[in-house]
Amino acid sequence: MRRLRNKWALLSLALLGVVMAILFFQVTFGLLFILVNGLIIYILAVLRLRKRLWPYRLIGGAYLIFAVTFAGVEGYILKEAYDETGNLSEDYGAVLILGAGLKGEEPSKTLLSRLATGVEVLKIREDLPVVVSGGQGPGESISEAKAMGRHLIAHRIDESRIIYEDASTNTYENMLYSRRVLEDSGLKEGKVLIVTNDFHLARSKMLARDVGLDASGYAAPTPWFVRANYYIREYFAMVKTFLLGRGTLDG
Repeated sequence: MRRLRNKWALLSLALLGVVMAILFFQVTFGLLFILVNGLIIYILAVLRLRKRLWPYRLIGGAYLIFAVTFAGVEGYILKEAYDETGNLSEDYGAVLILGAGLKGEEPSKTLLSRLATGVEVLKIREDLPVVVSGGQGPGESISEAKAMGRHLIAHRIDESRIIYEDASTNTYENMLYSRRVLEDSGLKEGKVLIVTNDFHLARSKMLARDVGLDASGYAAPTPWFVRANYYIREYFAMVKTFLLGRGTLDG
């Protein structure tokens, strides 16, 4: 019995260590996911060895449900990310580039990826206007939309083509407020080409449909060093979308 108590004490210390790492060393979401899963598997192994069948079956059953839903949702996210061709010859009314955070006034690496892809699209489809969507969040000196507009202009996209949506704070608001600025510009009826990162396409298109936008997607590559982190985090964002409603999400 004493040995078992010692094991649970070690587990508690391990969990405390994970929390401390998050607070003080800014451990990424992906690493936290791996650590928590490893901890759960270890707990299950201990329960199995100790023949604690009731808690083993309860925790194991819950973990199995999670694993199945995780595989299913991630499969859908990956399908949307890599099946989306973004055919540029379609009859679009506008391009929509989604914001992804600033450091002061400078776009994050994720946002730079979206902007680089957006520039490519806009140089091929010179007939299309572009909505840059993103408000001003913590740690940001200006709105994401303003920073995105500056970047496009610096890369020779005519300023007259740029429509600013600078009030949104999450993906749902990106879609809702962008629909409104499109309506104000007389562009609501055309199909919208959403430019965002590959991991973000599935949720973006789903939310676009929710607000009444006819949308297709064009995937920007996610920087390799954060790819796993964002794909894992997107599972929880998708689940939150279904459970808590469309307008409560970040990202």
